[in-house]
Amino acid sequence: MDTLTHLPALTTQRLHIRPLRVTDAQAVQDMTNHKVITECVHFLPTPFDHAAALKLLENQKSGHDLFWGAWLTASSTLVAIIGTHLHGTTELEIGYWVNPVFQRQGIAQEATSALIQALRHNFSERQIIAECRPANVPSSALLQKLGFTPTHQDGLRPGRKKFIFKN
Repeated sequence: MDTLTHLPALTTQRLHIRPLRVTDAQAVQDMTNHKVITECVHFLPTPFDHAAALKLLENQKSGHDLFWGAWLTASSTLVAIIGTHLHGTTELEIGYWVNPVFQRQGIAQEATSALIQALRHNFSERQIIAECRPANVPSSALLQKLGFTPTHQDGLRPGRKKFIFKN
């Protein structure tokens, strides 16, 4: 498949996960504008202002890059963003960031696990990959808990290592 736009919204025990829209720009800015996030995600500027949020969301038009919002069902609060990116015809990359207030509460695992299941079903011919900085021990541990294996190969982005999904 050449586009990510056909995937449906997902629901987990605590989250509603759906593609982000331009109308979500303020929520994306509010959730992302933390140095803890912008200093780890290479393509996010610091500070992450409203124009940066709009640019991120408007760059999804091709369907090759799609950002998903994970919203707490109980409060409609955006707590995490999961990026999905088609690379060529063989790989599909997944990445995430979580509002620092909600980190270490299982949000990334819950949201990413649900999205991986949908991606495996809809893109069975593609290898799901992720990239992580070696120093980001919590993210590396989460990727491995989700079923990713480190390849010890350099990722596409400087300073990152590639992981492949094995489950």
